[in-house]
Amino acid sequence: MKFLKGLAIGLLSFLLFLSLSIFGIAFLLNQTILNPNFITSELDKLDVSSLAEELISEQVSEEEFPEELGAALIDTITKLESPVKEQINAATYSIFDYLLGKRQSPDLALTLRNTFLNTDFVVSLVNELDIASLAGEILSEQLTGNIPEEMEFLTEHLDDIIAELEPTIKEELIAAADPIFDYLLGESQSISIVISLEPIIENLEDTLREALMDSLPPEYAHLPQSELNQLFDEYFAELAEMIPATVEIDETLLGTEVPAQISEALAGAEEELEQARQGIADALAEAEEGLELARQYVGYFQLGYKILIGFILLLIAGIVLLNREVRGATRKVGTIFLTCGVPWFAGILVAKYFAGKQIAQLDIPSHLQELLPQLANDLLAPLQWFSLGLLIGGAVLIVVSFVYPRWRQTQLED
Repeated sequence: MKFLKGLAIGLLSFLLFLSLSIFGIAFLLNQTILNPNFITSELDKLDVSSLAEELISEQVSEEEFPEELGAALIDTITKLESPVKEQINAATYSIFDYLLGKRQSPDLALTLRNTFLNTDFVVSLVNELDIASLAGEILSEQLTGNIPEEMEFLTEHLDDIIAELEPTIKEELIAAADPIFDYLLGESQSISIVISLEPIIENLEDTLREALMDSLPPEYAHLPQSELNQLFDEYFAELAEMIPATVEIDETLLGTEVPAQISEALAGAEEELEQARQGIADALAEAEEGLELARQYVGYFQLGYKILIGFILLLIAGIVLLNREVRGATRKVGTIFLTCGVPWFAGILVAKYFAGKQIAQLDIPSHLQELLPQLANDLLAPLQWFSLGLLIGGAVLIVVSFVYPRWRQTQLED
């Protein structure tokens, strides 16, 4: 009988050790990869603006980027980082609500519509964009060599011109956002947005004329006002012919990518748009199928996680009942806790040390050099605390196994 009791305790002890080891990994996954709070907190720690500044500065130093354009890009990324992260976090929580069974449908189209393809988000992005700085640098490079030599001096006023046009451009972008998103996500079957360019053309003409009169080239300084006006009208007429009075955004204009020239978009763009729309629908459907499969596995994991907790409690209860006395039960359970906790805790410390050494040798931006060790620490933190809890709990139980009999004996003698 004593042999069978010892065999049963040994079997339960082995199963408890194995269960605690498996539970440690499950606890780690449940607190990190399957925890939206962990994912969003780690994303918030990523300083995208610092990373972009480092990468863009390298491009500028190698003369692959103009310095002014690089500065404008860094400023834009810095301004957009916070709102973009907010939408990523919102989308993350929405997806995890489905994975964890809190809602029945993934509906990625709705998730996109409520986050990145949302009017409020577009307004915040557009308002933060420094269109004058970004467009000014790009257009100045494109216009160089493409305008008459006698009018090249106007490029010096390009920033002022775009700054004047920026409010109108932003208004048109915001107004066009909702209909475009509805069409691309299949919420509407057609789209027709007419954007009038006449205010922009008039504004452009006034700004260019003022720039011409304020800084006349020497060869024009002797001309009377009437000839200057005629000369400007001729040049601007040529420019205005290149700009349509209106731009209509419909099924014949939108494509899988925005064309650089309006004329390129008009030819055969209807078929391209339909392909883009179908591509979005197929991609969302495929992603939802993947999420459905992932949800099944997450459901199995969550069920197994709860069962494992119950199984561990039953094993501990079985060991206590078989020992039938405090000293044996606490010493046995405490030994198992220590046997499981000490190797885990020591292994994590060693893993973190060598991970830091390996990361330091990687040829990556300095911001990532600082971030990756912190990410490794955060990933291992749940398992580290779990193993430390086992270690402390095991030590306490073993101490109790020695102290309790003496205390009990003292109580009986008294």
